Amino acid sequence: MGIVIRKTISTSIINYLGVALGVINILWLQTAILDELEIGIISYLFDVAILLFPFIMFGTSGLPARFIHVFKEGKEQNSFISLLFIVPLSVLILVSICFVVFRDNIIQLLGDDAIKNKEYLIYIIPIIFCYIYQYLLEAILATKSLTVFTSFFKNIYRRLFFIGLLICYHFNILSFYNLIFWFVIAHFIEILILFIFFKAKYSFKFSKPKMIATPSQKKEIYQYALYLIIGVSGVVMVGKIDSVMISGITDDFRQLGIYTIAFFIATVIELPKRIVHQLAFPIMSKNVSENKQDELNDMYQQTGINMAIIGLFLFLIIWYNIDELFLIIPNGDIYQAGKWAVFFVGIAKVLDVIFGTTDLIINATKHFKWNGFLIPILITLTFITNYFLISEYGIVGAAIATSITIFIYSLIKFILVVVKLKMNLLSLKHFPIAFAALIVMGVFYIKPAIASNNFIEIAINSLIITFIFIGGNYLFKSSKEMNDLIDKLWNKIFKKA
Repeated sequence: MGIVIRKTISTSIINYLGVALGVINILWLQTAILDELEIGIISYLFDVAILLFPFIMFGTSGLPARFIHVFKEGKEQNSFISLLFIVPLSVLILVSICFVVFRDNIIQLLGDDAIKNKEYLIYIIPIIFCYIYQYLLEAILATKSLTVFTSFFKNIYRRLFFIGLLICYHFNILSFYNLIFWFVIAHFIEILILFIFFKAKYSFKFSKPKMIATPSQKKEIYQYALYLIIGVSGVVMVGKIDSVMISGITDDFRQLGIYTIAFFIATVIELPKRIVHQLAFPIMSKNVSENKQDELNDMYQQTGINMAIIGLFLFLIIWYNIDELFLIIPNGDIYQAGKWAVFFVGIAKVLDVIFGTTDLIINATKHFKWNGFLIPILITLTFITNYFLISEYGIVGAAIATSITIFIYSLIKFILVVVKLKMNLLSLKHFPIAFAALIVMGVFYIKPAIASNNFIEIAINSLIITFIFIGGNYLFKSSKEMNDLIDKLWNKIFKKA
């Protein structure tokens, strides 16, 4: 247990360093060195790759964590891992052949801006290749808790390499085309190093790709892979289809560049969600297996309350500092066009954070297959809302579409859990959370700018929000965990004083 805790702490530190590098990279260096068209091109290439990636993985993405223990170390595991390596590569080769044969027709479908910048589209295939084997190697290594090394490459190495490329581009050492070329090469280098590390830790040797398992085990694996094709592909599509549709409908990668910056700002809201979910899911699964319904329901509600406080707090911090933020980032006057996109994507992220605990409940129970039925609804909603709203309102329409889709999807899941599992995420404690948020909104509706310096204004606004929102929820005792944490911090400070 001590080793697991140490590795969890190490991975968390690397993740937060990666977030800090991401903020520097995207909000300051990219906006200063690249124009919105160049940011849009980079975003388009990687978003299309991510959009296609789960289909090409063909359900192999989640198989290591779930089934690698079924196979004995040595020949059986080597055969299974070889199969995991071969399946997505075979699919990618078929997709690549189709792209080469129908290249002109495909490019025509992507819109005028894709046609103007078609020389960059060839990179989509190698990017997908890199994502496939980065993901598979990380998933396999994670089964032995070897996450620190892989987390470093994903969160630190990539960003540092890209920062170096941006500096070279700024000083005209590289062209924009070569910047993308070398960033793709950086991903290949990562695969090579990860594979060497994997071989050292797993003593892996390529074997005949097959599953040495019983018929019932094979059936379970195939069913789970099919579920992953539907479930993972659907979630990824919802997350990336707005970017692809913006460029396709507006025929303007510049709009996508502005949307990319706005989306990144709002994404900060969901960062704590992964940590909370990682901690909560194993406990929820244990409560399900031990049939502890009352404890499961209590945890479901309390987790939802904590996530509501975190999500709304981060949203308020971002939204009531958004004008100052655009004033301090390079070329902020250009990216300020995405202000309302930040608002609506932020609302979507808050909903996702609050109702995200519903996903934990569904996945912890025997009803995890519900996602297979819900995902097609989610994809259809995403496509329809994006098509009509982007056509009418551009990037703000894409953000509104995201909010509508997440709200309807979350509501459906919430109702299913209430009806089928007799569990309710919402409680009376959500009222003081909403009330504290409304007080903040009222204060900032009448609050004038206090400081002439934007950094000082951001600090003042953040302190006001913290005092009202966090302080209000502390007084109302909305969250026992939050109150205990504040009390501990207060006692430590008071004792030191």
